[in-house]
Amino acid sequence: MSEALFFLGPALVMCLVIASVHVYLGMHVLQREVIFVDLSLAQLAALGATLSTLFHLHHSAYGSHAFAFGLTAVGAVIFAFTRKARKQVSQEAIIGIVYVVASAVTVLVLSHAPHGAEHIKDILVGTLLLTSWDQVMVVAIAYAILGAVSAVLARRFIEISWKPDESEQRSRHLAWWDLLFYLLFGIVITISVQVAGILLVFSFLIVPAVISRLFSVRIWPRLLIGWGVAILASIAGLAASWAWDLPTGAAVVAAFGLLLMLAGVLRAMGLRS
Repeated sequence: MSEALFFLGPALVMCLVIASVHVYLGMHVLQREVIFVDLSLAQLAALGATLSTLFHLHHSAYGSHAFAFGLTAVGAVIFAFTRKARKQVSQEAIIGIVYVVASAVTVLVLSHAPHGAEHIKDILVGTLLLTSWDQVMVVAIAYAILGAVSAVLARRFIEISWKPDESEQRSRHLAWWDLLFYLLFGIVITISVQVAGILLVFSFLIVPAVISRLFSVRIWPRLLIGWGVAILASIAGLAASWAWDLPTGAAVVAAFGLLLMLAGVLRAMGLRS
């Protein structure tokens, strides 16, 4: 038991750090009905990290993150300024197109790379098991800063996400507020996707938000439920990974899926706050 805690400790704490901000942002994504925006931004971040290898900057964390955030910033601009067009063209369609194109370009870039298949696997499920305490510290500091910024802007962001029609009538600069939200979101995704991978990042964002929505409509109860779900999924997935020698990221994603199924059963039984 002590050996497992020693070996899995950094990965577990990293999951908790990721959950601290992702659960909150996931609620916004679900409320805005742009469910796959995180997948799209995550794929752009992964593409940026992949492109950094062409310039031999992948060994530098700063170079890799710069490329990754550069492309997520492009995505943020696209998603912020296509909001007004959603009555003519579904914003989810635009998000899906960005995701597909980014995925295709990633495959093209890696098509002649000697370890391309392994890199694609890392993009999907991450390298959570290789997390070091130094990485945990850096991500924790970055997320503390991003969390503080989110808290300062929470009132405005919540108004836009929960009352979009009223916000559009009140503000002429809604697209710029959207851009600020997506840029903040993009920074969070850029940091997490290079550790956890696209699938796990999506799970941390969406599954806790969906489960909490099943049981409450109030923000604070939903946050507490979401954090609880993320903690349980992280512990269960890492424990299964250790016990049965499974890929860590995939095991945590599967744990999220099982918790969602359990939540659906409980909701069907009538449990709701």
